[in-house]
Amino acid sequence: MKRSVPLAERARPTQLDQVVGQSQAVSLLSGFLKSGSMPNVVFWGPPGIGKTTLSRIMASQLGLVAHALNATSASVKDIRILAERAEHDWQQFKKRSLVHIDEIHRLSKNQQDVLLPFTENGTFILAGSTTENPYFALNPALRSRLQLIALQSLDEETLQGAIIDLCKREGISIDDEAVVLLARRVSGDFRLALGTIEAADLLSSDPIAVEHINACLSHAQGGGARDADNHYDLASAYQKSLRGSDADAAIYYLARFLNSGEDPRFIARRLWVTAAEDVGNADPQAILIAQSAYKAVESIGLPEARIALAQATIYVARAPKSNAAIKAIGAALKCLNDRPLDAIPDKLKDSHYKGAKEIGHGDGYVYSHDKPSYEQSFLPAALSNHRFVEHSGSESPSPSVIEAIETLLNQKYGEDWFDLDAKKIASQLDIQEKWVRKALNLLVAKGNLIFKRQFRLTRNGP
Repeated sequence: MKRSVPLAERARPTQLDQVVGQSQAVSLLSGFLKSGSMPNVVFWGPPGIGKTTLSRIMASQLGLVAHALNATSASVKDIRILAERAEHDWQQFKKRSLVHIDEIHRLSKNQQDVLLPFTENGTFILAGSTTENPYFALNPALRSRLQLIALQSLDEETLQGAIIDLCKREGISIDDEAVVLLARRVSGDFRLALGTIEAADLLSSDPIAVEHINACLSHAQGGGARDADNHYDLASAYQKSLRGSDADAAIYYLARFLNSGEDPRFIARRLWVTAAEDVGNADPQAILIAQSAYKAVESIGLPEARIALAQATIYVARAPKSNAAIKAIGAALKCLNDRPLDAIPDKLKDSHYKGAKEIGHGDGYVYSHDKPSYEQSFLPAALSNHRFVEHSGSESPSPSVIEAIETLLNQKYGEDWFDLDAKKIASQLDIQEKWVRKALNLLVAKGNLIFKRQFRLTRNGP
């Protein structure tokens, strides 16, 4: 069998102006070339968009001695050996070196620390590449010494143009439909596109058609690999969709989570936190459903647990929202940080031990069950006017109120269509009208009550 250079290597750009879809990064790197030098950098972006290529171009254009390491197999000894070579090249030939470390986020903290003196004293120029967010993946000491260069995933239009140009240069015939399909399926990964073209060209007699692309990509997770889907960005999008009550978006990001190979326990924890932080007491059932989803993940695992996660995701997204809990605890903690610690009032101190009452503990406290209407202050005197919990009317009716209203409606109307008068229901059940209205809204949100709106004008005044 004849050995040949892979298409991805043959097609690798050698000049910055040949790099597609990275105009901002190219502009910045061009400025470095004009100055005749470059700082330590880290290229950050999804797979297959040119991180290694840009590092090689910069080394070549600046006349640097290029060295490469892969963080998955590199050791501290390997890093020190390259540093010695770089120092030798500088001392003997006045040639600076560039060390490219692929997947730099996989270096341990100790390995990252070893790089610090070499980046500080200029032993070599470090060029790392990573698919993970450097603000999470690299320790602060190393990150602060690197210029971050963010690269973008290639859009479909850019990919289509790049695929067509490459096929023309290589003399490969490909159908237009195959180009469109390939650009869509690889989700911005040009290296995956090149590998697919190379494999499809071996399958086809000429030209490459849709069926050849499908055959070569049948096992590819286009855009689904965890490295391609930033872990924290995806978590943020999922939680914000839940908070914004967009069930469709929340389910979409849940699917991306699952497709990326994310630990389902992490997803369930985010859901659980959102139920407490963003739904809270507007619908206390939400945190129980999220908790049940977490238990389902632990008990039955994937793939079945995806159903429980989807159910809980939809519920939390559609539930009424309140952030009163997180605001309340945040306000209380801020109060503790902003002022001296106030003494607990004597009347609230433990008075069950011998001698406690002689020093005033418990004096003045009224047992609330004996006199529920008796007004007494429980906060320290200096904080008596502080309000940590918002009274914004966003509280949810109790489960007993909801159950009473649902029972009343079932008894009176069954499954027939009916007109509702919140005031009459409030009067019949002897509860406030606002709780009736909130309960009806919750029943509608949960799908237990269907309504068709009718309106009429009211005449106020004479």
